[in-house]
Amino acid sequence: MPPASPRTQRLGIRRGIGVALLCWAVLGALQLLQAFDLADLRLLDLRFQLRGPRPASDRIAIVEIDDATVEDYQRWPLTRDQYALLIEALASARARVVGMDLLFLGNDAANPRFDDLLAQVTALHSNLVHAITFVSGLRAREPAARPRPEIEARLVRHGLVADGIPAREAPEVTTPEPGLLEAAAALGHVVLQVDPDGEVRRLPLLVRHEGRLYPCLALSVYGLATGGGPLPRLASSGRTLRLEWPGHGALEAPLDAEGCTSVDFAGDRDAFPHAYSMVDVLRWYAAGDSMRLRRTFENRVVLVGATAVAQVATDVSSTPFSTNTPLLFVHANALDSFLRGRFVTRTPAPLLLLVLAVLAVVLGWLFVGLSMPWAAAVAALGLILVAAADQAAFVWRGWDVPPTAGLLLPPLAYAAIASYRYIFLEGRARERQRELKVAHGIQQRLLPTEPPRFPGLDVFGVNRPAQEIGGDYYDWIRLGGGRLLVGVGDVSGKGVPAALLMSHLHASLHAAAREELSPSEIAHAVHASLHQAIEAGRFATFFLVSLEHGRSELWFCNAGHNPPFLVRDGRCEMLGATGVPLGMFDEVTYKDERRPFGPGDVLVVYSDGVTECPHKDDMYGEDRLRDLVLGLCARGLGAREMVEAVVADVTRFARGPAFGDDLTVVVVKRT
Repeated sequence: MPPASPRTQRLGIRRGIGVALLCWAVLGALQLLQAFDLADLRLLDLRFQLRGPRPASDRIAIVEIDDATVEDYQRWPLTRDQYALLIEALASARARVVGMDLLFLGNDAANPRFDDLLAQVTALHSNLVHAITFVSGLRAREPAARPRPEIEARLVRHGLVADGIPAREAPEVTTPEPGLLEAAAALGHVVLQVDPDGEVRRLPLLVRHEGRLYPCLALSVYGLATGGGPLPRLASSGRTLRLEWPGHGALEAPLDAEGCTSVDFAGDRDAFPHAYSMVDVLRWYAAGDSMRLRRTFENRVVLVGATAVAQVATDVSSTPFSTNTPLLFVHANALDSFLRGRFVTRTPAPLLLLVLAVLAVVLGWLFVGLSMPWAAAVAALGLILVAAADQAAFVWRGWDVPPTAGLLLPPLAYAAIASYRYIFLEGRARERQRELKVAHGIQQRLLPTEPPRFPGLDVFGVNRPAQEIGGDYYDWIRLGGGRLLVGVGDVSGKGVPAALLMSHLHASLHAAAREELSPSEIAHAVHASLHQAIEAGRFATFFLVSLEHGRSELWFCNAGHNPPFLVRDGRCEMLGATGVPLGMFDEVTYKDERRPFGPGDVLVVYSDGVTECPHKDDMYGEDRLRDLVLGLCARGLGAREMVEAVVADVTRFARGPAFGDDLTVVVVKRT
C-alpha cells in the first residue's frame, strides 16, 4: 500500500490529537468536579511512603506523657504541680521554647493550689505556649456557647486583627482555666483538619473567632523560636500566606480555600530522635542532673503532650505514615515544616489542566504515528514517566501535583485512539474489501467464461486466486486460419500488484496475437510491452501453445513457466523452458518447439500454485501431479473432469480450500 499523503497524515494527526484532547477534557472535568480527590489523597500518602521517613529537625525535642509516666504516677490526669515541675526542669535546661499540647480545662477542685502553682510558673516564662481549641461546624440553628466576658477579655490579646485572610470560622473556644489563661504569654490552637477519608494531612494556620485570628500551636512556638514573638504580621497573596516577625524574618506558607496548609510529614514518631518520657525528665531534674538536662534540651524547641495508650485514651489520628499517630506528633511534624520552611504545595487546577493538555497533544501525535504495539509501549512509558515526574516533584520541591488524572491520561488516550484507529481501519478494510470484490469480478471477466468450441479439441481451465485477486492468467484466442492460441501466465507476487500486471499481460497478449505470428514472436511482443511497464524484480512466466485444425501437432513457446505435461501413449513428457520469463531482461530470445499431438493426447498446463502448494513441511510437487495426470488420462476423462480432479486433489493435500499461492490448471485434450 502506498504511503499516506501529507494531507492524509496531517488529518490523521489532527484526529489523534483531537481524540486525546477529548480524553483530557473528560479527565479535566472530573478533576474540577473533585471526582479524583479521594484517589489523589491516597496517592499523596503513597508518595510519602515511597519517599520514606526522614529525620526531623534536630532543633525539636519531645516530652511524652507516655504509658511509663502514667504507670509511675498511678493516676490520670496527672496533678498540675507535675507540669509546673516539668516547666521548671525545661527552663533550667535552657529550652528555647516549650509548647504544651495539653488542655488544662477548668479548675481542679481537689487541688486548687496546684492550679495557682501552674499559673505562677507559667507567668515566669515568656517562652511558654499553652493550648486552646476551637469548635466549628455547629448544626443549623444551634446556638454557640459564648465564653464568659472575662474569658473573652483575656483571650483577645492573643488574637490578630487582619482582613482578607482565609481562615476557618469557629463559634466556640475552649481555653485553659482563667488563672492560667491570664498568666500565659502565648497561646496556640490545636485544631486539625480531617480530610474526607478520615486522615489528617493539613492543619489550619489560623482560626477566626469573634473577628480575631488565632495561630496554631506550632506557629506560635515557631514565632517564639525565631525570637519574633507568637503573633506575626499577616499578608495574603492569592493562595500564599506571608507571616512576618519584624526584625526576625518571614515565612511563606501555602493556603487552600479552607485556610489550611498541608504538612510535609517527616514521618511518624520514629522521625523524631529526641523524644523522652516525662517521668525520665522529672527524675533527671529531681536528681540534680543538670548536665544531662542541658545536653538534651538546651536551645531546643520542646513540645509536651500525651502519647499514653495503655492506661489512657490518647487522641490519635491516621496520617500518611501510620493509622494511629498521636496528635502530639502531628503538631511536631507541623513545627518541623515551619522550621524547615518546607510545605506540600498543591498545584493550581489551571496549571494542572494546562500540563495535561500539553501531554494529551504529545500523546495524540505519537499514538497516530506509531503502530499499536509501539503506541501501547509509549502509553506504558508515559504512565511511568508521569508517576516518576510526580514523585520527583514531590520529593525535591514538595509539589503536590494531583496525579490521578495524569496517570489515567496515557492509557485512556491510547485506548480511545486505538478504538478510533480500529474503527477507522475497519471501515477502510470494509471499503477495500468491496473494492477487491469489484476487482475480482473484473479480473474474472478477463478470463475465458466458457471452453472454446474448436473442432477436435476438448479444452478447459480454472483459476483460483490465493486472495481476492491474483496474478495467474489463462486464456484462449481463436485466430484465423483455423488456429487456437492457448496461453497460461503467472505474474510474480500476489494481490493487487500481481493483478495489475496480469491485466497488462492480458491486454498485451490480445494485442500481439495475430495469425501470421508464431508463439515465440507473440511471446517476444508481450515481453517488450511488459518490460516497459514493470519495475525491476518483477516478471511473468508464460506458456503459449498454438494448435491448428487438421494438424496433429502443437507449436509452443515456454517463457520460464513450469514445464507442462504432455501425455502420449501412457508416457509423460515435460515441456521445458525455451526462453526466460517475460519482462526480466532487456534483450531476450524466445524459440518455438513442436511436438506431435494426436487423438487421445493430453496437455496439462499449470502454475506453481499447484506444485508448490504446502502442507506442514511438504509440498505437492511435480511427481505427485504427474502420477495423478497419468492416472486420469488412463481413465479417459475429459478436460473438465481432469481439471476438477487436479484441483480436488490439491485441496485435499492442503487440508482446505485456501491456498498459499494463486492456482491455475488448463487441460487441452485431442479428441
